[in-house]
Amino acid sequence: MNLWLALDYRRAERVIQKHSKTFYKAFSQLPNPSQRRGIYAIYAYCRLVDDAIDEQHSLPLLHTYKSNLDRLVKGEKPRGFLWNVLGHTTTLFRYEENNFKPFYELIEGQEFDAAPVSIQTLDQLDHYCDLVATSVGRMLLPILQPKPNADHDAFAVALGRAFQITNIVRDVGDDRRRDRIYLPKDRMNHYGYSREDLWNDVNNDAFKNVMKELIQRATDYYIQAEQHLSHFDADVRFPLQASLVLYRAILDEIETQDYDVFRKKHYVSSERKKALIASLIQEKNLR
Repeated sequence: MNLWLALDYRRAERVIQKHSKTFYKAFSQLPNPSQRRGIYAIYAYCRLVDDAIDEQHSLPLLHTYKSNLDRLVKGEKPRGFLWNVLGHTTTLFRYEENNFKPFYELIEGQEFDAAPVSIQTLDQLDHYCDLVATSVGRMLLPILQPKPNADHDAFAVALGRAFQITNIVRDVGDDRRRDRIYLPKDRMNHYGYSREDLWNDVNNDAFKNVMKELIQRATDYYIQAEQHLSHFDADVRFPLQASLVLYRAILDEIETQDYDVFRKKHYVSSERKKALIASLIQEKNLR
Protein backbone atom coordinates (compact mmCIF):
# COMPACT_ATOMS: atom_id res chain seq x y z
CA MET A 1 0.00 0.00 0.00
CA ASN A 2 1.42 3.39 -0.96
CA LEU A 3 1.76 6.24 1.52
CA TRP A 4 -1.11 8.34 0.09
CA LEU A 5 -3.55 5.45 0.25
CA ALA A 6 -2.46 4.67 3.82
CA LEU A 7 -3.05 8.31 4.78
CA ASP A 8 -6.48 8.30 3.16
CA TYR A 9 -7.43 5.17 5.10
CA ARG A 10 -6.24 6.86 8.27
CA ARG A 11 -8.50 9.79 7.44
CA ALA A 12 -11.43 7.41 7.00
CA GLU A 13 -10.59 5.85 10.35
CA ARG A 14 -10.72 9.26 12.01
CA VAL A 15 -14.25 9.73 10.62
CA ILE A 16 -15.57 6.64 12.40
CA GLN A 17 -13.56 7.47 15.54
CA LYS A 18 -15.21 10.88 15.70
CA HIS A 19 -18.77 10.02 14.75
CA SER A 20 -19.37 6.51 16.11
CA LYS A 21 -17.33 5.43 19.09
CA THR A 22 -19.63 2.42 19.45
CA PHE A 23 -18.98 1.04 15.96
CA TYR A 24 -15.31 1.91 16.15
CA LYS A 25 -14.95 0.05 19.44
CA ALA A 26 -16.70 -2.98 17.94
CA PHE A 27 -15.04 -3.18 14.53
CA SER A 28 -11.56 -2.26 15.70
CA GLN A 29 -11.69 -5.75 17.26
CA LEU A 30 -11.36 -7.30 13.80
CA PRO A 31 -8.01 -9.12 13.61
CA ASN A 32 -7.61 -8.57 9.84
CA PRO A 33 -6.28 -5.04 9.10
CA SER A 34 -7.65 -5.08 5.53
CA GLN A 35 -11.14 -5.77 6.87
CA ARG A 36 -10.77 -3.00 9.45
CA ARG A 37 -9.72 -0.52 6.79
CA GLY A 38 -12.58 -1.64 4.55
CA ILE A 39 -15.08 -1.01 7.36
CA TYR A 40 -13.62 2.47 7.89
CA ALA A 41 -13.93 3.24 4.16
CA ILE A 42 -17.58 2.16 4.03
CA TYR A 43 -18.40 4.08 7.20
CA ALA A 44 -16.80 7.24 5.80
CA TYR A 45 -18.96 6.94 2.68
CA CYS A 46 -22.11 6.50 4.79
CA ARG A 47 -21.20 9.38 7.09
CA LEU A 48 -20.51 11.84 4.28
CA VAL A 49 -23.65 10.89 2.36
CA ASP A 50 -25.68 11.28 5.55
CA ASP A 51 -24.09 14.64 6.34
CA ALA A 52 -24.91 15.98 2.86
CA ILE A 53 -28.52 16.29 4.06
CA ASP A 54 -28.32 16.33 7.87
CA GLU A 55 -25.48 18.86 8.15
CA GLN A 56 -25.05 20.54 4.75
CA HIS A 57 -28.74 20.45 3.77
CA SER A 58 -27.62 20.11 0.16
CA LEU A 59 -29.31 17.92 -2.42
CA PRO A 60 -26.76 19.04 -5.05
CA LEU A 61 -23.96 17.70 -2.81
CA LEU A 62 -25.85 14.42 -2.37
CA HIS A 63 -26.24 14.15 -6.14
CA THR A 64 -22.51 14.81 -6.54
CA TYR A 65 -21.88 11.75 -4.39
CA LYS A 66 -24.23 9.79 -6.64
CA SER A 67 -22.40 10.97 -9.76
CA ASN A 68 -19.05 9.97 -8.28
CA LEU A 69 -20.49 6.61 -7.29
CA ASP A 70 -21.67 6.11 -10.88
CA ARG A 71 -18.12 6.79 -12.05
CA LEU A 72 -16.63 4.41 -9.48
CA VAL A 73 -18.97 1.61 -10.56
CA LYS A 74 -17.87 2.17 -14.17
CA GLY A 75 -14.24 1.68 -13.15
CA GLU A 76 -13.27 5.34 -13.12
CA LYS A 77 -11.42 7.03 -10.26
CA PRO A 78 -13.16 10.11 -8.83
CA ARG A 79 -10.81 12.43 -6.97
CA GLY A 80 -10.75 12.66 -3.19
CA PHE A 81 -9.79 10.55 -0.19
CA LEU A 82 -13.21 8.91 0.02
CA TRP A 83 -13.16 7.59 -3.53
CA ASN A 84 -9.56 6.53 -3.18
CA VAL A 85 -10.26 4.26 -0.20
CA LEU A 86 -13.67 3.17 -1.48
CA GLY A 87 -12.22 2.23 -4.86
CA HIS A 88 -9.40 0.28 -3.23
CA THR A 89 -11.75 -1.50 -0.81
CA THR A 90 -14.32 -2.52 -3.41
CA THR A 91 -11.57 -3.79 -5.69
CA LEU A 92 -9.75 -5.67 -2.92
CA PHE A 93 -12.92 -7.41 -1.76
CA ARG A 94 -14.14 -8.07 -5.32
CA TYR A 95 -17.38 -6.09 -5.27
CA GLU A 96 -19.57 -6.89 -8.25
CA GLU A 97 -22.16 -4.58 -9.80
CA ASN A 98 -25.01 -5.89 -7.62
CA ASN A 99 -22.92 -5.18 -4.49
CA PHE A 100 -23.25 -1.46 -5.22
CA LYS A 101 -27.05 -1.46 -5.00
CA PRO A 102 -27.07 -0.64 -1.24
CA PHE A 103 -24.75 2.32 -1.85
CA TYR A 104 -27.51 3.81 -4.03
CA GLU A 105 -30.22 2.83 -1.53
CA LEU A 106 -28.51 4.93 1.12
CA ILE A 107 -28.63 7.92 -1.21
CA GLU A 108 -32.34 7.24 -1.83
CA GLY A 109 -32.91 7.23 1.92
CA GLN A 110 -31.18 10.60 2.26
CA GLU A 111 -33.30 12.02 -0.55
CA PHE A 112 -36.33 10.95 1.50
CA ASP A 113 -34.91 12.81 4.52
CA ALA A 114 -34.36 15.99 2.51
CA ALA A 115 -38.08 16.82 2.72
CA PRO A 116 -40.27 16.92 5.85
CA VAL A 117 -40.72 13.31 6.99
CA SER A 118 -43.85 11.65 8.29
CA ILE A 119 -43.84 7.87 8.59
CA GLN A 120 -47.34 6.42 8.42
CA THR A 121 -47.05 2.70 9.23
CA LEU A 122 -44.66 0.11 10.63
CA ASP A 123 -44.19 -1.32 7.14
CA GLN A 124 -43.13 2.10 5.88
CA LEU A 125 -40.80 2.39 8.85
CA ASP A 126 -39.17 -0.94 7.96
CA HIS A 127 -38.71 0.20 4.36
CA TYR A 128 -37.04 3.41 5.52
CA CYS A 129 -34.78 1.43 7.87
CA ASP A 130 -33.78 -0.80 4.97
CA LEU A 131 -32.78 2.22 2.88
CA VAL A 132 -30.64 3.96 5.48
CA ALA A 133 -29.41 1.12 7.72
CA THR A 134 -29.87 -2.36 6.21
CA SER A 135 -28.07 -0.90 3.19
CA VAL A 136 -25.01 -0.29 5.38
CA GLY A 137 -24.91 -3.90 6.51
CA ARG A 138 -25.21 -5.07 2.93
CA MET A 139 -22.32 -2.80 1.92
CA LEU A 140 -20.19 -4.48 4.57
CA LEU A 141 -21.05 -8.11 3.79
CA PRO A 142 -18.41 -8.67 1.07
CA ILE A 143 -15.79 -7.42 3.54
CA LEU A 144 -17.00 -9.51 6.46
CA GLN A 145 -17.82 -12.70 4.58
CA PRO A 146 -16.13 -13.83 1.34
CA LYS A 147 -19.28 -15.45 -0.06
CA PRO A 148 -22.36 -13.91 1.58
CA ASN A 149 -25.57 -15.94 1.43
CA ALA A 150 -29.22 -15.57 2.46
CA ASP A 151 -28.41 -16.07 6.16
CA HIS A 152 -25.88 -13.25 6.10
CA ASP A 153 -28.38 -11.00 4.32
CA ALA A 154 -31.06 -11.85 6.90
CA PHE A 155 -28.60 -10.76 9.58
CA ALA A 156 -28.02 -7.44 7.78
CA VAL A 157 -31.76 -6.82 7.51
CA ALA A 158 -32.53 -7.61 11.15
CA LEU A 159 -29.58 -5.69 12.56
CA GLY A 160 -30.08 -2.72 10.25
CA ARG A 161 -33.70 -2.36 11.32
CA ALA A 162 -32.76 -2.80 14.98
CA PHE A 163 -30.05 -0.15 14.77
CA GLN A 164 -32.23 2.37 12.96
CA ILE A 165 -35.24 1.96 15.25
CA THR A 166 -32.82 2.45 18.16
CA ASN A 167 -31.67 5.69 16.52
CA ILE A 168 -35.26 6.76 16.01
CA VAL A 169 -36.40 6.29 19.61
CA ARG A 170 -33.19 7.92 20.86
CA ASP A 171 -33.47 10.94 18.53
CA VAL A 172 -37.19 11.73 18.72
CA GLY A 173 -36.54 15.27 19.97
CA ASP A 174 -33.76 16.11 17.51
CA ASP A 175 -35.71 14.67 14.58
CA ARG A 176 -38.88 16.55 15.47
CA ARG A 177 -36.89 19.80 15.47
CA ARG A 178 -35.80 18.91 11.91
CA ASP A 179 -39.45 18.35 10.92
CA ARG A 180 -38.96 14.60 10.78
CA ILE A 181 -41.45 12.30 12.46
CA TYR A 182 -40.36 8.69 12.30
CA LEU A 183 -42.81 7.49 14.95
CA PRO A 184 -45.46 5.79 12.77
CA LYS A 185 -48.64 7.84 12.64
CA ASP A 186 -50.89 4.80 12.99
CA ARG A 187 -49.13 3.76 16.24
CA MET A 188 -49.40 7.31 17.60
CA ASN A 189 -53.12 7.31 16.76
CA HIS A 190 -53.55 3.87 18.32
CA TYR A 191 -52.25 5.08 21.68
CA GLY A 192 -53.84 8.53 21.50
CA TYR A 193 -50.65 10.53 21.04
CA SER A 194 -51.03 13.51 18.70
CA ARG A 195 -48.61 15.47 16.53
CA GLU A 196 -49.40 18.48 18.75
CA ASP A 197 -48.26 16.45 21.76
CA LEU A 198 -45.04 15.63 19.94
CA TRP A 199 -44.40 19.25 19.02
CA ASN A 200 -44.89 20.19 22.68
CA ASP A 201 -42.49 17.50 23.96
CA VAL A 202 -45.26 15.72 25.88
CA ASN A 203 -43.89 12.63 27.63
CA ASN A 204 -47.11 11.04 28.88
CA ASP A 205 -48.38 7.46 29.09
CA ALA A 206 -49.47 7.51 25.45
CA PHE A 207 -45.97 8.53 24.36
CA LYS A 208 -44.38 5.89 26.56
CA ASN A 209 -46.62 3.25 24.98
CA VAL A 210 -45.49 4.25 21.47
CA MET A 211 -41.88 4.10 22.62
CA LYS A 212 -42.34 0.74 24.35
CA GLU A 213 -43.78 -0.79 21.20
CA LEU A 214 -40.92 0.48 19.04
CA ILE A 215 -38.32 -0.60 21.59
CA GLN A 216 -39.86 -4.07 21.65
CA ARG A 217 -39.78 -4.12 17.85
CA ALA A 218 -36.10 -3.19 17.87
CA THR A 219 -35.43 -5.84 20.53
CA ASP A 220 -37.14 -8.48 18.40
CA TYR A 221 -34.90 -7.55 15.47
CA TYR A 222 -31.80 -7.76 17.69
CA ILE A 223 -32.88 -11.26 18.69
CA GLN A 224 -33.39 -12.22 15.04
CA ALA A 225 -29.92 -10.90 14.20
CA GLU A 226 -28.37 -12.91 17.02
CA GLN A 227 -29.90 -16.06 15.58
CA HIS A 228 -27.92 -15.53 12.36
CA LEU A 229 -24.56 -14.70 13.98
CA SER A 230 -23.37 -18.31 13.87
CA HIS A 231 -23.38 -18.22 10.06
CA PHE A 232 -20.41 -15.81 10.05
CA ASP A 233 -16.78 -16.86 10.21
CA ALA A 234 -15.39 -16.96 13.75
CA ASP A 235 -13.02 -14.02 13.35
CA VAL A 236 -15.81 -11.56 12.47
CA ARG A 237 -18.48 -12.98 14.75
CA PHE A 238 -17.20 -11.27 17.89
CA PRO A 239 -17.07 -7.71 16.44
CA LEU A 240 -20.57 -8.15 15.03
CA GLN A 241 -21.88 -9.37 18.37
CA ALA A 242 -20.10 -6.49 20.11
CA SER A 243 -21.76 -3.92 17.84
CA LEU A 244 -25.14 -5.54 18.52
CA VAL A 245 -24.72 -5.61 22.30
CA LEU A 246 -23.29 -2.09 22.57
CA TYR A 247 -26.03 -0.54 20.45
CA ARG A 248 -28.85 -2.47 22.10
CA ALA A 249 -27.68 -1.04 25.44
CA ILE A 250 -28.90 2.38 24.25
CA LEU A 251 -32.45 1.06 24.64
CA ASP A 252 -31.73 0.20 28.27
CA GLU A 253 -30.53 3.76 28.85
CA ILE A 254 -33.73 5.20 27.35
CA GLU A 255 -35.94 2.99 29.51
CA THR A 256 -33.90 3.75 32.63
CA GLN A 257 -34.40 7.48 32.00
CA ASP A 258 -38.18 7.04 31.65
CA TYR A 259 -38.17 7.74 27.89
CA ASP A 260 -36.91 11.30 28.35
CA VAL A 261 -35.76 11.78 24.76
CA PHE A 262 -36.86 15.37 24.31
CA ARG A 263 -34.36 17.01 26.64
CA LYS A 264 -31.35 14.74 26.20
CA LYS A 265 -29.71 12.29 23.83
CA HIS A 266 -28.94 8.97 25.47
CA TYR A 267 -25.60 7.26 25.13
CA VAL A 268 -23.91 4.27 26.68
CA SER A 269 -21.05 5.44 28.89
CA SER A 270 -17.47 4.42 28.16
CA GLU A 271 -17.41 2.51 31.44
CA ARG A 272 -20.55 0.61 30.50
CA LYS A 273 -19.15 -0.20 27.05
CA LYS A 274 -15.95 -1.55 28.60
CA ALA A 275 -17.98 -3.71 30.98
CA LEU A 276 -20.11 -5.09 28.14
CA ILE A 277 -17.05 -5.90 26.02
CA ALA A 278 -15.33 -7.54 28.99
CA SER A 279 -18.42 -9.66 29.59
CA LEU A 280 -18.48 -10.74 25.94
CA ILE A 281 -14.79 -11.65 26.06
CA GLN A 282 -15.32 -13.69 29.20
CA GLU A 283 -18.29 -15.47 27.63
CA LYS A 284 -16.24 -16.15 24.51
CA ASN A 285 -13.36 -17.62 26.55
CA LEU A 286 -15.69 -19.90 28.48
CA ARG A 287 -16.99 -21.55 25.33
